[in-house]
Amino acid sequence: MAALFRGRWLYINLVTLGLTVLLFWWWQQTGQQAEQSKAQWIPDYYLTHATISQYDEQGALSSTISADRFTHIQEMGTTDMVKPKFNLYLADSNTTWFGKADEGLILDSGAQINLTGNALVTNGPDINRPITLTSQSLRLFPQQNYAASDEQVNLAAKYSHLTGTGMQLTLDNQRLLLLHRVKGNHFVPRN
Repeated sequence: MAALFRGRWLYINLVTLGLTVLLFWWWQQTGQQAEQSKAQWIPDYYLTHATISQYDEQGALSSTISADRFTHIQEMGTTDMVKPKFNLYLADSNTTWFGKADEGLILDSGAQINLTGNALVTNGPDINRPITLTSQSLRLFPQQNYAASDEQVNLAAKYSHLTGTGMQLTLDNQRLLLLHRVKGNHFVPRN
């Protein structure tokens, strides 16, 4: 046994011991980091079958969002939604936009709402200029009265139907920009 600690065996044993200690320390650190990252993704609250209302600075109702389930994660500043439905009330143009999707994500305390899966946005019963948008992915910016998408979007209006990839829509004046591969039909009403 004494021969193991003499000469070059001493260096080999010290290096092996050092590597073993280093490997054990690294294993402990990765285990702790994995536990901490799991703990960070735990929701701080959730709501089922709830409605969230937001008001503007003058106290007027600006939007309502209801969903089967809201899940808020504080570390990320996000709220996941299952089956969201929303109303956006535009004070300047006295218009209301309605919408729904399979899933949604609220970012920045409602500054951005991402809708995924059968997303639909419409100005509903507007008799003069009705518009209905459908897509697999839409982004809404309620405070800016703006909607956008990078996916294929189908637009149905009173006398026309358009499809395109990528879209930007200003909600208050209904200014629409379809970005790529635009196809459409326009119907003339019969008298």
